[in-house]
Amino acid sequence: MIDFVKISDNWNADPVSPEIELKVIGQNLEMIIFLNYFAFDNYTEGDKAIVTFQNCSKYSLNTCNDEGYYYGQYRIKPDELPWGEFYEITNGLNKDFPKPVVDLSDNHKEKRHFLFFFKDETFECLADDYKIEFNYADRK
Repeated sequence: MIDFVKISDNWNADPVSPEIELKVIGQNLEMIIFLNYFAFDNYTEGDKAIVTFQNCSKYSLNTCNDEGYYYGQYRIKPDELPWGEFYEITNGLNKDFPKPVVDLSDNHKEKRHFLFFFKDETFECLADDYKIEFNYADRK
């Protein structure tokens, strides 16, 4: 059994084209995504969020999509964790991420485990914490 906390309450990534952009900034990993303006009235087309994973030690952005997930082709089964949301995994899921895996440091102990299901990819990372900025504007 997987224990988790759903982070994406009252918001989510664009379900069609989140256009995930990852940037390593020092010890942090920034994920920039388009927001779901279809389901949430407080967002409009083109609105973005930036999720910063603080002191990220490793991450994976792999090609498991919603179809593969529901066909049982991922390490998590659909009855264990609902597709399409952003979670913190608190117990019950190992930290052996699917390839490709990017190691940013060797310090994986005491890190929190985050997982985000997108339409065509699945993201996992280990980090100390996260923060979210909504209506993020592109930096120059």
